Amino acid sequence: MKEKMNSQKLNSHRNPDKETESSLSLQMLINSIPIPIFYTDIKGICLGGNQKFSDFLGKKTENIVGQTIPELISYDLAEINELADNELHPKGEVHTYEKTVLHADGSRHFVVCSKTIFINQDGKPGGMIYSIFDITRRKEFELQLRRNEERYRRIFENIQDVYYEVELDGTILEISPSIEKYSPFKREDLIGRSIYEFYVDKDRRKDFLEIISDRGYVRDFEIHLRDHQDGVWTCSITSALMAGDGERSPWIVGSMRDITERKLKEEILRQREEELSVKSKNLEEVNTALKVLLKQREEDRKEIEENVLTNVNASILPYLEKLKEGPLTHHQKAYLDILCMQMREIISPFRRMMSRTMFDLTPQETQVADLVKHGNTTKEIAGVLGISIKTVDFHRDNIRRKLGIKNHQTNLRSFLLKLT
Repeated sequence: MKEKMNSQKLNSHRNPDKETESSLSLQMLINSIPIPIFYTDIKGICLGGNQKFSDFLGKKTENIVGQTIPELISYDLAEINELADNELHPKGEVHTYEKTVLHADGSRHFVVCSKTIFINQDGKPGGMIYSIFDITRRKEFELQLRRNEERYRRIFENIQDVYYEVELDGTILEISPSIEKYSPFKREDLIGRSIYEFYVDKDRRKDFLEIISDRGYVRDFEIHLRDHQDGVWTCSITSALMAGDGERSPWIVGSMRDITERKLKEEILRQREEELSVKSKNLEEVNTALKVLLKQREEDRKEIEENVLTNVNASILPYLEKLKEGPLTHHQKAYLDILCMQMREIISPFRRMMSRTMFDLTPQETQVADLVKHGNTTKEIAGVLGISIKTVDFHRDNIRRKLGIKNHQTNLRSFLLKLT
């Protein structure tokens, strides 16, 4: 009995050493794992964890040991943990669940928690081993990706222009439902077909491919497309060449806008501008012709006024004045005065307008100038006007001075003829 008790004491001294060695090995093992790990006994009391778990909770390792799951993480996670324990198979299969937990920095992190039962040497459950995968960033990315997909879907389904994706050979990979607003085509009927088979002008396909291959994009590239009802509509295309990778070859993405109505309006506007241009040109020609006619009319008017004024001053009034010197009755003299007055009244507007044209010639100088213009000699002029030859020469000299041709070798009669 005594030996048996000593053996038990010896064993009791040896077993703690082995357990300590085993615990150290386990601790070193879990510390090498780059994710938070902790383990509990069968009652859920924490027996230890690695440094990553301590960092995650913001606690020291020695402060973790002895705490329960609700104390370590959160009560809501503990509730899920308890449900998971009930589902665990006694043989130790792994159970995984997702939950948000409180991080040491105060933020909530989305984690995947995996747990499994570890079995003691006696074959009985010894407790649980937990591992925590922080998937917060992945969840945020998934959420952002889902929002982006929803946003893209809303844009794709409601865009007014037609969005499309095609292979370089023209095969339609994707096209927005807005195609149905502008043409009889249905979206699902177009996918898989070639966009080039709808080109009215087949040469435009070559132009499109050359431009986009050279630049990598096209902007406002106009084409005419034909639908299955033989209707033609004009489109403006903006496209970009997408570089391929190891998994797929390059493809084209872009948008297409129906500009048929706009082109019709532009054509109508162009025709109207041409019509207005022709009418404007015609009006300019008519205006030019009217200006010529008006100028000629003005010149004719001036010529008539000059002729009237000259003829009255030179050919009528002087002779009327001569008549006054002759033997006249009282009534004849009165009638002659009235006649002279009326003639002067008639030519008074002309005299005001033509004063500059007539170079301020006196009445007798005007008479002399008129007779010179008609080819009369100095002697003939003196006889007609009843003045001396010396007086005629005096008037001729004044006329040349007023006309600006004195001391010039200019014939007076020729100059006067040019003025008229």
